Amino acid sequence: MKKILILLLKIIGALFIVGVIAIFAIIIKYRLELPNMQSMVEDYKPQMATTIYDKNNKVVDTLSVEAREVVKLEDVSPYIKDAFLSIEDKQFYSHHGLNFRGITRAIVTTFLKGRPTQGGSSITQQLAKNAFLTPEKTFSRKVKEAILTYQIERTYTKDEILERYLNEIYFGSGSYGIRNAAEQYFKKDVKDLNIAESALLAGIPNRPTKYDPNRNLENALHRQRIILKEMYDDGKITKEQYDEALAYKFELENEDNVKNVPANTSIIYNKRTKNTYKNPELTTIVEDYLAEIYDEEQIYTSGLKIYTTIDLDYQKVAKETFNSYPYFKNKEINGAMITLDPFTGGIVSIVGGKNFKAGNFDRATMARRQLGSSFKPFVYLEALENGFTPYSVVVNDFVAFGKWAPKNFDGRYSYNSTLVNSLNLSLNVPAVKLLDAITVDTFKEAIGDNVKLSSEVKDLTAALGSVDSTPVNVAANFSIFVNGGYIVKPNIIREIRDNQDILIYVAEIEKTKVFDSVDVSVITAMLKTVVSNGTASKARVVDKTGKPIQQGGKTGTTNEHRTAWFVGITPEYVTACYIGRDDNKPMYGKMTGGSAVAPMWAKYYQALINKGLYTPGKFEFLENYLETGDLVKQNIDIYSGLLDGPNSKEFTVRKGRLQVESAAKYKNGIASVFGLDGNVSNGAGIDVSDGMIIDTGSGEGEGTEGSTGEGNVETPNTSTPSTSTGGNAPPVQQNNSNNKDGDSLTNRLLGD
Repeated sequence: MKKILILLLKIIGALFIVGVIAIFAIIIKYRLELPNMQSMVEDYKPQMATTIYDKNNKVVDTLSVEAREVVKLEDVSPYIKDAFLSIEDKQFYSHHGLNFRGITRAIVTTFLKGRPTQGGSSITQQLAKNAFLTPEKTFSRKVKEAILTYQIERTYTKDEILERYLNEIYFGSGSYGIRNAAEQYFKKDVKDLNIAESALLAGIPNRPTKYDPNRNLENALHRQRIILKEMYDDGKITKEQYDEALAYKFELENEDNVKNVPANTSIIYNKRTKNTYKNPELTTIVEDYLAEIYDEEQIYTSGLKIYTTIDLDYQKVAKETFNSYPYFKNKEINGAMITLDPFTGGIVSIVGGKNFKAGNFDRATMARRQLGSSFKPFVYLEALENGFTPYSVVVNDFVAFGKWAPKNFDGRYSYNSTLVNSLNLSLNVPAVKLLDAITVDTFKEAIGDNVKLSSEVKDLTAALGSVDSTPVNVAANFSIFVNGGYIVKPNIIREIRDNQDILIYVAEIEKTKVFDSVDVSVITAMLKTVVSNGTASKARVVDKTGKPIQQGGKTGTTNEHRTAWFVGITPEYVTACYIGRDDNKPMYGKMTGGSAVAPMWAKYYQALINKGLYTPGKFEFLENYLETGDLVKQNIDIYSGLLDGPNSKEFTVRKGRLQVESAAKYKNGIASVFGLDGNVSNGAGIDVSDGMIIDTGSGEGEGTEGSTGEGNVETPNTSTPSTSTGGNAPPVQQNNSNNKDGDSLTNRLLGD
């Protein structure tokens, strides 16, 4: 037994020694990670601004650099001192920085009362955290906090610590330090604060967002009453003073009460100077994003360094291009433009509206607009995945689905057309027939949640873009045609570092393979022809040698010219642009995606190239498939789909899907072979109730529109008769751009 006892004592002793060594090792480790502590404490100067950088480490903006006014402790109302000590650190003048009694009491009090009433950290600990560290709750930060607390207690007197604390802490609504808080909330000198006001202010730093009286006066007063009770229990105020303070009233600022303040009442002022940012679109998005992962104190007081995906040079060109665009001289016309890295999801540039200022409605991330023909590539992609080819022929004739008959832009049904030619000219009837052939249900299942939309695919009108989305999500959706089938999640933050330059956050690139890469590459090739030979000819851009760059894209125009789109792709970027009225009323002048938006896109990219900011490359995944033989190029007639036709053009098609040489090889004709003949009269039931969205004006370029320069339209060498009749579309549903797609940046980017 004695031997066992000795053995146990040895084990306990050994464990104790190991524990002590471990503690010292931890302290030494984190002590070494800190700069010279004495100089940190003695030479400290508040640097609370959060700095935002672009991808090249250029400063984009700073978030709320506070105008801190330091005040001496003797010039502070004694009630402020009493209120803070009662609620934050009762033993402040008796402990040596780490208040173990206070920590224990806070735990017990919280357990007994069922709510937290006192903090566990001492005032010195809070000063160490606020002045030198980030507020994140990690083991390493707590160890560093303890080390710095010890150093602060060695360096300063208790009054000096309290003075620095009151000048350091954040009081919400952009107020830093007790003097600023007194001025902002009450328009009073800090020495003139009464008991009720002092207790109200003392409650805010615990949770500035929750206890800001401008945000929630009820919460603030609840916290104030707890503090008043603690002050009374501690003997800081008398029963009479306690009752008087409880009865004291607070009123939020309005037009009338500022001039006539009732007795025993304080006005809480809520008018703040609006932040002015150098780059408001970028800064407000970053600010919103940070608000989702950090509290107000961390964002505005911690000296964070935010490294973004933004390129300031691109941003400057984008804003200059957008704000100088002639169509925006009409004060009723607005829009957005956003450039995305399709491989990472990083936002490269963003314009949320003309002459955008902080607080404006950010159309790039929030405006929900009907997509029109810009949505057609996704219908064509699903058609390819269901066995169709770029040279598959669709009869471009009158067709009705129940009570609804889609029509082309010019109202004519003149010729058969291959898929590639139909997409080039943005023909409506072929798109609807394709969706009918693959079925709406199959299409819905195929795109699922991968293609980010703000409304559901309901019926065949989706082929004409009756769905809506936000510009940022449109850009993310089109990324698949650059990266080979990967849907990416848009983002703007690369990494975050604290005020000691320690990495605290690294963004993960979120992308998922959702579509067949070979089929996607075929659509990419088709989108290239939309620019070279279709409705987006005005988007053409050349390099510095005058040679056309590799690019593609799709135009889109909704009913009655309410919204006009162009989404352009290059081997490196996707840029989505739209113009329209915020009230979603028709634009005058019948502006289309091809005539009004594609030129703006071209102006932006041409400026980037001319300034030496962008050197376009090649669509590598498309080139690779051509090299490996998975894709081949073949000259095929754009109307008949045959090799020997008079209107042959070069097609990019999948290996093993080569066309026959003549129509004679088909017994019943091309149309019947593909099952897309024009005899459908009841193919799908369409709801034609009031308010249905139908895109009748999305075929920019064919027929009469071609004469206006909307696109290069070729007349087929065919004798197929034409007809000028067709069904009329029901009215368009109002879709106000002020309808936000979710309350947070995360929701807006995801489109959920």
